[in-house]
Amino acid sequence: MLQLYVFALVLGGVLLAASLLAGDHDADADGFDGADGADTAESEALAGAGHGDIGGFAALFASTRFWTFFAASFGLTGLVFEGLGLLASSLLTLAVSLGLGLTIGLGAAWAVRKLTHSEVGRVADAGDYVGKSGRVLLAVERGGRGKLRLELQGTTVDVLAITDDAEPIAAGETALVVEMQGTEAFVTRLSAAGASERNSDN
Repeated sequence: MLQLYVFALVLGGVLLAASLLAGDHDADADGFDGADGADTAESEALAGAGHGDIGGFAALFASTRFWTFFAASFGLTGLVFEGLGLLASSLLTLAVSLGLGLTIGLGAAWAVRKLTHSEVGRVADAGDYVGKSGRVLLAVERGGRGKLRLELQGTTVDVLAITDDAEPIAAGETALVVEMQGTEAFVTRLSAAGASERNSDN
C-alpha cells in the first residue's frame, strides 16, 4: 500500500509541474493535454448546470485540477499515516486518505472554476452605465457631443456624451448618465437631476 501512496504523490507532483509549465494556456480550461474536447465538454456541462446541480458537481471530476490535488493530497496523507503507523489499520489509512483527497481535490477544482467564471470579467452592457455619474472631460451641449469619464466595474471608462439640457455642461462638471443610445451616453447635469428628483418628491 505504501507504494500506492508514493505513486499518487509523484503523480500529483508531475501534474502540478505540468500545469505550471502550461502557464496561461489552460487558464480557462482544466486540462493541458492538447485535446480541447474534454475541456469543452467540461465547460459546457458547468455552464449548463446551476452551482447546486448534480451535473455541475459531477463535471468537477473531469477537471485535471481535481486529479492533481486529489493525487497529491491522497498520496501525502497515506504516506504520512502509513509510514508513521498513526492509524490502527491500513484500511482505515486508505479511507482517511481517500476522504481527504476527495475533499481537497473537489474544493480546489470548484474554487478555481468559481473564480474563472466570476463576474469580474463580465463585459459591461448598457444597463451598467445608467445611473452612473462622472466628470465631463469635453463640454456637452445640445446638438453636439462631449466626453464623460466614469468608473465602471472598477475601471475608468471614457464615453461620448450627448444631452438635451438647455445649458451646456462644462468640462469639470459632474453629469449623470440617464440612458445609453448605442455607444453614446445621454447625460444631464447632476445638480439638475437632483433638483428634478426633489420636485417630483414634492
